[in-house]
Amino acid sequence: MSQTNYDYDLTILGGGSGGLTAARVAASLGARVLLIDKERLGGDCLYTGCVPSKSLIHVAQIVHQANNAARLGLTTHGIDVDMAHINTYIQGVIKRVYEAEHIYTDDVTVKFGSVSFQSPTALLLDSERITSRSTIIVTGSHPVIPQIAGLADLGYLTNEDVFQLTRLPASLLIVGGGPIGVELGQALARLGVRITIIQGPERILPREDPAVSAAITDVLESEGVTVVTKARAQNVERSGAKKRLIVKRGDQFIAFEADELLLAVGRQPNVDGLGLDKLGIACTAQGIQVNSYLQTTRKNIFALGDVIGGYLFTHVAAYQAGVAVRNALLPVSKKKVDYRVLPWCTFTDPEAARVGLTYEEAQQQHRQVRAVTLPWADIDRAQTEGATTGFIQLVLAGKKEEIVGAHMVGTHAGELLGEIALAMQHHLTISDMLATIHPYPTLTTGLQQAVFEAQLSGRQGHTNRRIVSTMLRLLK
Repeated sequence: MSQTNYDYDLTILGGGSGGLTAARVAASLGARVLLIDKERLGGDCLYTGCVPSKSLIHVAQIVHQANNAARLGLTTHGIDVDMAHINTYIQGVIKRVYEAEHIYTDDVTVKFGSVSFQSPTALLLDSERITSRSTIIVTGSHPVIPQIAGLADLGYLTNEDVFQLTRLPASLLIVGGGPIGVELGQALARLGVRITIIQGPERILPREDPAVSAAITDVLESEGVTVVTKARAQNVERSGAKKRLIVKRGDQFIAFEADELLLAVGRQPNVDGLGLDKLGIACTAQGIQVNSYLQTTRKNIFALGDVIGGYLFTHVAAYQAGVAVRNALLPVSKKKVDYRVLPWCTFTDPEAARVGLTYEEAQQQHRQVRAVTLPWADIDRAQTEGATTGFIQLVLAGKKEEIVGAHMVGTHAGELLGEIALAMQHHLTISDMLATIHPYPTLTTGLQQAVFEAQLSGRQGHTNRRIVSTMLRLLK
């Protein structure tokens, strides 16, 4: 079949954030684009991920602020939490975001149904046969359901249904201390739910710098959340009106009881029914295998986002979408993905924000590595808002002390990642950042303070002091 006989230049399987971005980029380049999803556009991020979770977190922050207003000299008479009304607010946010995303399908053909590969260039959408020169798989992921005895009989919640609650349980066990578990745990605790987080590894947020994990643990525990680490769930059983979870911690078996159970132990790719095995496309439990061009083992079929595992972030999928579309439509000028500067944020309060390497990782890749830490309390804006918990840690490497990593805990810390990421992308040094004027009083002045302290305590500061000292002696 010649190229001109294909129905579409590019077909995208999955209408989530990554798929929508890919569709818009491809259409803007003049390609004939087909976007296919099972039933609706928006994906996990819109309906069961980022949008509803951050909406819930916002409500919980307001409740928390109101409950702590007395320290500001404000008198309140208590907050009544109406979960049904909160749920209406969350669904309203989802609706507004969905409506704003319609622009992504301009000049794109959108179809719904079950789709599978018949060949590298042919797809079957229900009973309709479709041909496409290239295809991008962006089908996302779904929650991992661990093998816990009794789980299927007693039932459980995941991120796919927790945002549909119109009544809150009095107590909740959360299995998993990653971003989803800690974000929901803190938010629901602030709404009055007794929360216990059960985490298998030795600390929550295990992908973060240990100091970040420790700081967030302290915050959660100060707000009444029970954090249990190095504990593996064994079985769950009914205990009257409650659910009892038995965990193994070391050589001990410990029982925890709550009204409800929430699973947040990870994600697995949505690949069932696509017919990947028919084409010999390599796939593991972590996801579809791709090369640095996001190609699968079939050169005209690409994959990105959660379905390939790795970095399960909406912004990463959007970045990958641009790379994959370019490589699919312009194969003579292919581009590799580059994750050297990859920011991410866990939206607890305070937030845990990261970009680049940890100190330990930097030591393995660079020479002359050091870390500089500024307490969040040293930022004047943080003092004015009474939000002083946290720190900024910069990881510096090389003679020029290039920024190779940053780790932060603090109110709105995620908002500071953009400047650091831009600096890292262009290999800027602490001197470059220090020479940039920052508005006062803002949280971004904290970055300037951090690089200022780094320069004073570093090689450049030592050199400057020696030069000035010499000049002063000569002037005597």
